[in-house]
Amino acid sequence: MTEQLRDLLEAAVGEPPHRVRAEAVRRRAARRRMAEYTAAALAVVLLAGLGVVAASRAAGSPPASGNGGLAGAPRFYVEQGYGSGPAVGTVVRATRTGAVTATVRSPWPGASVASGLVAAARHRTFFIICQQETGKTGRSTITGSRIYRFQLTSAGRISGYSLVPGGSLDGLQVSELAATPDGSEVAVSAGPAGQASRSAPASITVINARTGARAVWHGTAAVPGKMAFGVSDLSLTADGRKLVYLAIPRCIAGRCAPTGNGEEVRAVSPAAQGGQLARSRLVARQSALVPLSSGYLDGAIVSTNGSNVDVLVMNSTGTGADTTVSVVKVSAATGRPLRTVYRVRTGNGFAFRFFSSDPFRRYLLLAAGPAGGSLPNGWIHDGHLIPLKPADGSNVAYEAW
Repeated sequence: MTEQLRDLLEAAVGEPPHRVRAEAVRRRAARRRMAEYTAAALAVVLLAGLGVVAASRAAGSPPASGNGGLAGAPRFYVEQGYGSGPAVGTVVRATRTGAVTATVRSPWPGASVASGLVAAARHRTFFIICQQETGKTGRSTITGSRIYRFQLTSAGRISGYSLVPGGSLDGLQVSELAATPDGSEVAVSAGPAGQASRSAPASITVINARTGARAVWHGTAAVPGKMAFGVSDLSLTADGRKLVYLAIPRCIAGRCAPTGNGEEVRAVSPAAQGGQLARSRLVARQSALVPLSSGYLDGAIVSTNGSNVDVLVMNSTGTGADTTVSVVKVSAATGRPLRTVYRVRTGNGFAFRFFSSDPFRRYLLLAAGPAGGSLPNGWIHDGHLIPLKPADGSNVAYEAW
């Protein structure tokens, strides 16, 4: 699967820093609307945040406050740079200066820290996924995964690593990771390690990080010619009862009948109970937020109390080369947009890295911008993107704080 995803991504958008044009955006949206997904793995990658979507600093200057909205923001963040295969450069940086205070390493012998699989909790606590692999670099196969937790000191140093109870996922390859703000629960989307078939149903496992107890939400087995939903962008409420995810329609083989609504933000509750994803509750539809013919959703983060969801929306308006990317706050009760948190026009196309948040969902992290030049990365404050240090995110794969 790792090999397939990498080859498909490179064929679609090239080597980092993955950039596309507005025309390609409209073509992708049209293909999704018609459900012509001949490569489900590519669809999952693009929509999971490793593909392409965009955002950059909004028009105008950032707030004139002396700290640029830094007051109360996390003091440190974990940054991952592009690497070869699952192995990536993972470091801890000071938010104010950008100085590296520690290097994150895999405590599992023979394993590497996985890219894009970092989740933050309170008290400077982070969860990471470490994965073992076989094969040559660039053509490797994941054979197993483990969830580790570490905590930072007041100086940004790593005090030690610990294996999360229930976090040994032998024979599984993790694609998504989330944690509650207090770190008591984690959730992963995982499938059979090294499995090449795209017919494996999506599933989500919720793990009690104190006892190791597990609950599994099973997906419906995909059937050639029929639509299935992939799982992306997991997030948990503060009490751990509600788990929200982005459901991505995909076709396993041939053509499928359109779903009519595109991507969906869905929720399951109580998360620690487990069950069938087919019984999840619809929170928001793509069709209610952006035209199916010109846009799609590429991120969803639930608020700590579960009342709303921040959704990342990309849209190519079809008017010249005008592409917009927005973060829209949506009511979890009605699915209706409450307000636009952030919006930027990126011109003819865009480049994107990631969309994440601090444990309490107050500081949304984003690395994106126009399809040319350096790529700004920072956090959203008062409708603006406040740059992190270093500000150029061109070689950044993921960040969490």
